Amino acid sequence: MTRVVELAREKKVLVCVGPGGVGKTTTTAALGALAARLGRRTLVCTIDPAPRLADALGLGALGPEARAVPREACRALGIEGDERFFAVRLDTARAFANLVQEQVKDPEMRRRIFANPIYREITTSLTGSQEYAATLALYELATHGEYDLIVLDTPPTANALDFLDAPKRIEAAVSSPVLQWLMRPDTTGGLFSLQRLRAGGALVLRRLGKFVGSQVLDDIGAFLVDFQVVLAGFLARAAEIDRLLRGPSVSFLLVLAPEVAAVDEAMYFHGRLRAASIPLGGFVANRVHPAPGLDDAGAIEAALRARTAAGRLSDADLADVAARLAALARAATTLHASERRELARLAASAPGIPVTEVPLLDLDSDQLAALRTVEGHLEGHVERRSEGPLDVR
Repeated sequence: MTRVVELAREKKVLVCVGPGGVGKTTTTAALGALAARLGRRTLVCTIDPAPRLADALGLGALGPEARAVPREACRALGIEGDERFFAVRLDTARAFANLVQEQVKDPEMRRRIFANPIYREITTSLTGSQEYAATLALYELATHGEYDLIVLDTPPTANALDFLDAPKRIEAAVSSPVLQWLMRPDTTGGLFSLQRLRAGGALVLRRLGKFVGSQVLDDIGAFLVDFQVVLAGFLARAAEIDRLLRGPSVSFLLVLAPEVAAVDEAMYFHGRLRAASIPLGGFVANRVHPAPGLDDAGAIEAALRARTAAGRLSDADLADVAARLAALARAATTLHASERRELARLAASAPGIPVTEVPLLDLDSDQLAALRTVEGHLEGHVERRSEGPLDVR
């Protein structure tokens, strides 16, 4: 049994991360299909609004409500029995709204918060807000217990790092000394006063008001007055999410291609996980080129002559074809050796972390047949453990 199968059987949340363009979405969908085939009620989800995950599962579209993968698609993936394979696109706006509704009991105050343009900017445009909202949604799904396993497809690595850091970033922002100063009681006994913003010591903000208008300062003030009720909840939830991501029920899988840049990013992200004391479940090296066969022009020409169809070619044409194929084969040999070196470098950088290899497939990555093939490699491919350099012969 491969390490990937162990994770699919044992974990509650699997987070698939990695650089773009390496087949991460297909790998995520195949991993979810594998878990469902093993009998687990599985939800595959994404925070990416692009339709790649829905396309890979044959769903056509994904929304904020989980959808069961159609029975015919499940059968094509080897999943039998009752519905146990689902997919969803996490609604980040809903995740923020749910937290506000949980913390604010007053309907009128909730209405003011949702209507405030500062709230809309924070929840849609602030760096890290979408990633934090995704962690909120993931936390809700994981704690409700409706699914045995949740598999999350993340954006490319730079955003995946934001995803990992989002709880701490929000906690730091909420705990900001500036924000706490603005929130502390004023001399009149009120919780907040715009006099702080317009006082002589707030010259910069007063000048800012001349450019953006006093309404902006009023919006900030109104938002802070109402939103202070939610701040404690944000802090508490950020800590809970951080514990979830570091807990034994969650594991990260890093998907990559055996290329220099992708391996560099994978090594960097592994270092970030290690520094955060978050164990990495394994690497999935996708689109690995197999070792080529013949690369000698004479041997290729002899092999071609043994084929009946080659009899229609003249000797000169056959020799030309063999020479061209030999050049391609030598290039493939060089590429194969380069990939083996990169996988060896990855293995040496992360001793003990298993590497599951999925070969380059001659299939459309959006088709269920490709998913089933990838699923088979995740389940049964012989893994190379990083106990030493890989054989690059």
